[in-house]
Amino acid sequence: MGMARNFFPAQFEEKYSAILGAEYPAFRSACCTKEPKSIWCNSLKIAPKELAKKMAEKGWGLAPLGLSGNAFAIEGGPTSRPGQTEGFKAGLFNLQEKAAMLPPIILNPKPGERILDAFAAPGNKTLQIACLTGNAAEIAALEREPARLGVLKCNIRKFGMDSVDAKKIDFMKFKDDGGFDKILLDAPCSSEGLVRKSLDGLEGWTQKKVLNMSKRQKKAIVRGFDLLKGGGTLVYSTCSLSLNYSGRTLRLSSRGGMPAPQRQRGRPVHCRRRYLGNLQRFPGPRQREVAEGGLQAGVVHQKRTRK
Repeated sequence: MGMARNFFPAQFEEKYSAILGAEYPAFRSACCTKEPKSIWCNSLKIAPKELAKKMAEKGWGLAPLGLSGNAFAIEGGPTSRPGQTEGFKAGLFNLQEKAAMLPPIILNPKPGERILDAFAAPGNKTLQIACLTGNAAEIAALEREPARLGVLKCNIRKFGMDSVDAKKIDFMKFKDDGGFDKILLDAPCSSEGLVRKSLDGLEGWTQKKVLNMSKRQKKAIVRGFDLLKGGGTLVYSTCSLSLNYSGRTLRLSSRGGMPAPQRQRGRPVHCRRRYLGNLQRFPGPRQREVAEGGLQAGVVHQKRTRK
């Protein structure tokens, strides 16, 4: 189903027309196509099979997405929205785009690990981590804005995330002596990936904002490595498609290990990179990558101390 009258800033159209050339109309059309609905089963409260049964009783059809046993696409159902159901209000499932589910799955969190969700609010990916670890990991969820922290804490209670400790602090100022086994760095960005979710998703978008956010993300990745244990894994992701994030920022650690600040601390490391899977590509020579739900770029960094 198409969405009418999406807002596209002139600067945005100029930028991506230049990048994509003849493929730009297909790209624009994809941006105007409403994303399919999908949910994440809160296995802290209900088993996925039991949720599917309960939803079927209410007329909702669920189809496994194949990403995780907790991930489902919604196929048909009543005219009411899934977010209006009693199951959602009770915290049995969460509404979440397919692409947004990928980073915590790639992170591969395990019970007993120390895990940091660096930019956690509103807590959708935090819930995934809690579910994938069966509430048996030590999870720190950070948020600096009081209003967003309130939403995060509300969702922690609603979904029963007993293993999550929400902290009001800027990630760049956060200190920890123990180090983390896993870090999810779902970084703030210019949110271009929200264009399929909202008609005015690009309101306020400028190339200057993209460049400023890219600088912040590079600093955040370096800070993330400072908090990571040797042998630990950091997953970086954004809800954007800009090459300033998914391309140029990733080159931060693709050549010669980490940048100078990390090496100067006497802990040289090297990184193994892996792009997030499940990416759709537009046909043609440019082969620009666009994820299925919200537009998502990501990379896995694995920190290893050289002997």
